[in-house]
Amino acid sequence: MDYVVTAGVRPPADISKLDPLQQEGVVSLLDHQLGRVEGVAGPDAEDIDVLDYRIEVGPDGASVMLAVDAPSLRAAETAAANVVQEVLADSPVLEHWTLTRSEVKITEDEFNESLAAAEQNAGGGSEETDPRLQAEIEEAFEQAEFLGAGSWERGSSEISGAERAQATEESETERWRARLRELSGKLRAFSGAAFGTAGADPRAEIAAGALVHAVSVVTDELFYDELALTVNDATADEAVGLLVLEELPLCYQHNYDARFTRSLLLSSALVATRLTGRQWRPPRCVAESLALRLFVNEARVVLEATELMSWSESEPLFEAFLDNANPDRAYEELFSVEVPGDESERIAGFDSEETERRLRERGLAFDQWFGISGEGDTGQHPYTG
Repeated sequence: MDYVVTAGVRPPADISKLDPLQQEGVVSLLDHQLGRVEGVAGPDAEDIDVLDYRIEVGPDGASVMLAVDAPSLRAAETAAANVVQEVLADSPVLEHWTLTRSEVKITEDEFNESLAAAEQNAGGGSEETDPRLQAEIEEAFEQAEFLGAGSWERGSSEISGAERAQATEESETERWRARLRELSGKLRAFSGAAFGTAGADPRAEIAAGALVHAVSVVTDELFYDELALTVNDATADEAVGLLVLEELPLCYQHNYDARFTRSLLLSSALVATRLTGRQWRPPRCVAESLALRLFVNEARVVLEATELMSWSESEPLFEAFLDNANPDRAYEELFSVEVPGDESERIAGFDSEETERRLRERGLAFDQWFGISGEGDTGQHPYTG
C-alpha cells in the first residue's frame, strides 16, 4: 500500500533561523541525497520502495514528504525515519540536524474505507470509523497534490495509481516550465539565437532559464564541496560524495582541495555575473571555462529531470550556446588525459614530462588555470593569483 509520510528535521540549537540562502542550500543538499534513494529496509527487514519525495524548507527547519510502498503504517513511518536519518548522517553539513517526527498521511485506500464507514454509520450501520483516519482526512486533502490525488472527491470514480502519477508529473513539469521561462529574462547577455534556434523558439527560452537556475545550484554545491574538503582536510581524489568537483578533469583531482574550490567559486561568480550583464565577455582562463561548463551541465540535468527536454534534445542547443559563449574550447582536452587506476601509477604517469609539457604549451597545466589572458582585462583576484 502507498503511504505519504511527513518527516520533520531541524538544525542544531545554535542555529536560530535559516536565512534564504541557507534554506536554498538545505533544499539542494536534501534533494541530492534523496534522489539517490530507491528503497529502504523496514522494521521487519522487509524491502520498502521509496516512490517519490518533496522537500519544504523554512526558517526553522525542513519537512520531507516521502511516498513509500509499505505493508503497514508502522513500516512506512519507520522506513521514512530511517531514510531521513541516513541522509542526515551521510552529509557533513547536515549530520548534526535531528529528526523531529515521522508521521503517515492518509492513503487512498484508507480514505475510501473511512468514507464507506461514515456512510454506513449515517445509514444506521454499525461499522466504526478509525478515529485517526478521520483526523487525517483534512490534512490529506491539503497534501493530495503530492500524490496527484486531486480527484478524491465524494462520489467520484476511483482513479488508478498510474493516472495519479501521470497527473502529478505533468503538473510538476508545467510548474518548472513556468519557473524557467520566468528566469530566462535574467540571461541578458544572450538572445535566443545563441542556442542555435530560429525565431522565438520556446526551447531557447527554457534553456536560458535552466542556465540561470543552474548557477544557483552549482554555487550551492560548490559551497558544500568546499566545506566537505575543509572538514576532512582532503582533496577530491580522497573524498566521497562531492557534488561538483567530480565533474572536473580527473587528471588533476589530487589538486582539488578546499582552497582550489574557493578559487573556483570566485571564478564562477565572475562568469555568472557576466551572464546576467548586458555585454558578454568570453572566459578569460581555464577556471572560468570550466565554471561555464558546470553551469551548462547542470542546466541540462535540470531539463532532463523535469522532463522538459531529454539529454539528447538539449545537446545541440547547449553546444551552439558554448560555441557562441566560449569559442576557444581548448580546455576540453583536459577531459581526455588518461588517468591510470592505481594512484601511484596515476600520479607518476600524469607528472611525466611529456604530458605536462603538452598541457603547459596549451596553457592547460593546473598552475595556469586561473591566469587571466586577453587584452584590456580587469585584473585577477588576488586570492586566485
